[in-house]
Amino acid sequence: MRWLRDRTLWVVVAAGTVLRVLPLALWPADRCVRDECTYLKLALRMAAGEGMTSSSGWLWAPGYPFLLALHRWIFGYASAIKGTQVVVAALCTLLVYRLALWAAAAFDGTREAVAAGEAPPRARRVALWAAGLYAFSPHQAFFAGRLWSEVIYSALLMGAVLFMLAARRALDGGRLRAVWSRAALVGVSIGACMLFRGVATYMLPIFGVALLWGHWRRPRAWAQAVLVSLVAGLVVAPYSAYATRKFGAFVLTDRTLGQMMWLGDNDFDPIGFDYGNGQLSRRAFKRTREKGREPCATRSRAMERDACMTEEGIAWIRAHPLEFVERMPVRVAQMLTPHTLLTRHLRWGRFKGMPWWMDELIVLWTVLWSLVVLWGGALGLVARGRGGQGVLIAGVLLYHLAAVAALAGISRYRVPLEPLLMIYAAPLLVEPRATLGRLRAEPWRGLVAVLVMAALVPLVLWFLPAGWPEWRTW
Repeated sequence: MRWLRDRTLWVVVAAGTVLRVLPLALWPADRCVRDECTYLKLALRMAAGEGMTSSSGWLWAPGYPFLLALHRWIFGYASAIKGTQVVVAALCTLLVYRLALWAAAAFDGTREAVAAGEAPPRARRVALWAAGLYAFSPHQAFFAGRLWSEVIYSALLMGAVLFMLAARRALDGGRLRAVWSRAALVGVSIGACMLFRGVATYMLPIFGVALLWGHWRRPRAWAQAVLVSLVAGLVVAPYSAYATRKFGAFVLTDRTLGQMMWLGDNDFDPIGFDYGNGQLSRRAFKRTREKGREPCATRSRAMERDACMTEEGIAWIRAHPLEFVERMPVRVAQMLTPHTLLTRHLRWGRFKGMPWWMDELIVLWTVLWSLVVLWGGALGLVARGRGGQGVLIAGVLLYHLAAVAALAGISRYRVPLEPLLMIYAAPLLVEPRATLGRLRAEPWRGLVAVLVMAALVPLVLWFLPAGWPEWRTW
């Protein structure tokens, strides 16, 4: 892999690592917030031998609490995972580079060179810019130092995409062992994603379609798709059997659907927890929840609570179909806001000693970075998406948007997806003429680009003013 000898790439990786280590050195004792505290509570129980437990009526996926418990067992405190996440973030930078290299090679017709370990100059420039978009993203750096699963999940998701590309190449190479081993790695990665986030469960068919794209008549491609599903099931099965037995109801990886429907499909407006478009205090949250239906079971009965809240959520949708549809853009806008939880922490004053102008600079930096990634990535994907990789990334992004549109949105949900958009935002920055030229050369792409941007631009700008106290609304 000669591309790993790219010195510029390692400079980018090193600079991104410094950007993530510096806040940990300056503010080492920052306390947990909301879901972070829940993760810690679950990890402490797990480390004490209680196994996976529910919390406040939620049964989350076990992957991240397990890693926190493992770090507590090894290092004596769970927050040591922040150091691990800095290392994983460096790996993510390399993964973004590699995936961007493959995407650029597919566009330029230089796949053979990349497969041989080379990095053609044009593809290399695009890949370096993509890696830079990840390494210098302020909110991606922020999440590496927090107790949320975003960085780990990003690595697993990009790993699954990379293994899918390897599995497709193995079909053309004719090596039988590689055909099966790489498909198995796809299944392992997706299974791991499912153990970290229940929403990943329904991505499995998308990977199957991507594997089969262009290979519909090849029996080995179908066999690969079946193997991916079987391996993913085997990865998840031990925990599923354990949790189902422990909680007395079927559990695949989590049981959170009912709670999510309660947040988004209720008589009150969809709830978020971002600065400027959410409930940031317990008192505000209590005032909001009093406007809607109460949870239908106690927090200690997580399975019953999830089941009845799911039923009530479906009943609410049936009783309010028009309102359900009208709320979809709001939920998606809550996810796509160019502000992130980093903005919330800055406005809360969590970075003690930092001057106000630095806060404002970081907020602006976050917004500009988000706009480049969201708008540039979407436009670049439409213009340059090719083959199984383009189908897979488009499918994964659309699926997550659909899930949020039906349930509830918060900016944190988009963070693991941004690296996939960076792969296609980079070529728009490096080669704007060649990228946009594809929209003219293939009219259907131009039409799709117009439709996508017509929807995406207002959704991203919807909560733009929310990050500035002097502005806050349009």
